[in-house]
Amino acid sequence: MLPINIKKHFRLLVGAPVLAVLIFAACFSSFLAPADPFEIDTKNILKGPSRQHPFGTDQIGRDILSRVIYGARVSLSVAGSAVFFATLIGVPIGLLASYIGGRVENILMRVIDVFVCLPEIFVAIVAMAFLEHSLRTLIFTIGLLYFPQFARVTYSVASSIKTKEYILSAVASGAGGPRIVFREILPNMASVIIVQISFTMSFAMLLEAGLSFLGLGVMPPQPSWGQMAGTLKDFIFINPMLVVFPSVVLFLAVFAINMIGDWLQDWLNPEIVR
Repeated sequence: MLPINIKKHFRLLVGAPVLAVLIFAACFSSFLAPADPFEIDTKNILKGPSRQHPFGTDQIGRDILSRVIYGARVSLSVAGSAVFFATLIGVPIGLLASYIGGRVENILMRVIDVFVCLPEIFVAIVAMAFLEHSLRTLIFTIGLLYFPQFARVTYSVASSIKTKEYILSAVASGAGGPRIVFREILPNMASVIIVQISFTMSFAMLLEAGLSFLGLGVMPPQPSWGQMAGTLKDFIFINPMLVVFPSVVLFLAVFAINMIGDWLQDWLNPEIVR
């Protein structure tokens, strides 16, 4: 039988090394890439895996392995920045609605309900089709689509926390609103926010990959995993491995993040309202 601690932390032991490798590749892609990911080689078009090109080459002769490594930087940074933006907007709105209550609560939460009802991929496609194609626009769009989740989770947990005895004691002792929010409520719901960040990160990566696959996200020649799969899909019958490599790496990234998120949820044991 496996030791108790390995069973308990099995998902962390599986997900953390995979995510660590991908983050390491993103941070040091310029040193790890065996070739220039933007260099065009018309003599080696759509080649299969070889010693010189372990993952093969794309339709204009660029090294797939190098582009997959560089794609880690783009895919992880776009998803991470979008989730940070969503957290920065959603958490304060949820706290404000919960703490103030009354008409402000009703207005804010009804606005959040409207955002939640919007189909994510459709809104993202429309936004990216009409706005400027840039990483900033992509991050802004994904962040706006996911901030309602943070607002709703924060609102639900904060509404539960503010009825606790230690909050009522702080109010009775004359503590002001900012002190109650930032020193009492927010620290006691940090675990919930951390878990929400981990799950939203995987959704943001998939949304970025989907938009890039459709040609509405990361634009060539800048590589991302979804964009690579989208541009290479027309050559799948010539060399199917060209699409398999970036797709598998994307799957591993989402799998690792979800495994860590599941472990965090059990370890921190938060009361998450989804």
